[in-house]
Amino acid sequence: MQSFFEAMFAEMGARRRRMRAGLGDRGQGIAEFLLLGGLMVGSLGLLVRPWMPSAAPWGFAVPLLFLAGYALIEARRQASNARGGDPESVSRTYDWITLGWSFACALLGVAAFVIAWSAQPLPPPPEQIWTPPEGSVPVDISP
Repeated sequence: MQSFFEAMFAEMGARRRRMRAGLGDRGQGIAEFLLLGGLMVGSLGLLVRPWMPSAAPWGFAVPLLFLAGYALIEARRQASNARGGDPESVSRTYDWITLGWSFACALLGVAAFVIAWSAQPLPPPPEQIWTPPEGSVPVDISP
């Protein structure tokens, strides 16, 4: 029996081959570009302007959320296979679940970037000019 990560990486390769067979070379490349672009823009894109990380700090967690969800989906797929489900139908079902999860995380990353990009920077704090109270400093100036 394979370990969890060996089975996960084998399934990732098989999933890419199935996606390429279904969408074609260009379709599969575009789908992966959109997925990885959404994750990257959602995390690294927040560093474009100084105030963007404070506008959407949750954008940095999107890649970690993606990986955690992907591992959970893979664990459920492996459990379904271990229970004796038909491997072809299990793979087809979890292909759609994985694709949906991936694009949901990519959209979440893009949303973080758009929210942070459209946020206005915080105004600088008002400058406080201190003046002494009247009569505290004697002034002998006359016109």
